Amino acid sequence: MNGLGAMFSQTDLAGVTPLYNRFYRQYGVTVGLLRIDLLHPQISGNKWFKLLSLLQRLKSGERPRILSFGGAWSNHLHALAYVGNHFGVETLGMVRGHPDQPLTGMLADAQRWGMRLIYLGRDEYRRRGEPDFLAQLAIEYPGWDILPEGGSNADAVHGCSTIWQSVQGTDWSEPDYFLCAMGTGGTLAGVIAGRPSGTQVVGVPVLELGDAGEQMVRDLLSQAQVPDPQGWCLDHSGAFGGYAKLSHELSALLVSFEGQSGVQLDPVYTLKLLATLNRRIVRGQVAPGSRVLLLHSGGLQGRRGLASRLETGASAFVGPLLV
Repeated sequence: MNGLGAMFSQTDLAGVTPLYNRFYRQYGVTVGLLRIDLLHPQISGNKWFKLLSLLQRLKSGERPRILSFGGAWSNHLHALAYVGNHFGVETLGMVRGHPDQPLTGMLADAQRWGMRLIYLGRDEYRRRGEPDFLAQLAIEYPGWDILPEGGSNADAVHGCSTIWQSVQGTDWSEPDYFLCAMGTGGTLAGVIAGRPSGTQVVGVPVLELGDAGEQMVRDLLSQAQVPDPQGWCLDHSGAFGGYAKLSHELSALLVSFEGQSGVQLDPVYTLKLLATLNRRIVRGQVAPGSRVLLLHSGGLQGRRGLASRLETGASAFVGPLLV
């Protein structure tokens, strides 16, 4: 896909890739992968929908300056920097880390696209959502739009609720289960907001959130003024030790899955989503005959930071794989 000129028809490019393998046949489950990762090479997957409101404003001629937050491998900052470069608007990324640390591939891209980077220490970064901290930023950067980490806000919820348009009129318009990875919660809240009445949404936090996870989702629905439709839950077992933790088992699963399907996965989000689904099937939490749709949320550019760990981990794993 070239450029953003056809932005309002991008969901036409998303499709469902059926996942055929012996494991799913054995348990009588039909599984598909919703490929929103194909929408754009840089505004990857769920970032397209999270930034949809901003894209619409920019296409209409608005030119806000935009400030946001993220880690050194942030998909959000990466996508935001590209958008800023494309439309000629200033972007500023407040990055968790230290200015002397090596520049990651993601941040190098962001800088090349014109994003200015400011590094925050761990304690200061923790304050990124506090009203006093945000008020001080508003004074220091008057007139700038301030987006939260991951872009998760009310606009993101409304934008991500339109993910369902990608499957309207298809056999996947109302699956029994829809599984979505969760980081900052905006994508999951949007999927919940737009879910068909017959679909159970399962969110899979990829970091250790504990009881805070459910409240994050409810708060985002409230910010978007969307009544909680119920019909959703979180599966906290999908964290697999914490954010960006990559066990040998997960590495081997990725290599095996990609060899069978020909579809690349992002190791931080979609890989953990796949592993969680497979464990739920074995545990009997997905009944035979169920149709399950997984969301491929993109983020493939972040594989650069985990390539060596994937290769080493996959070769080191010994044991059966649920695939």
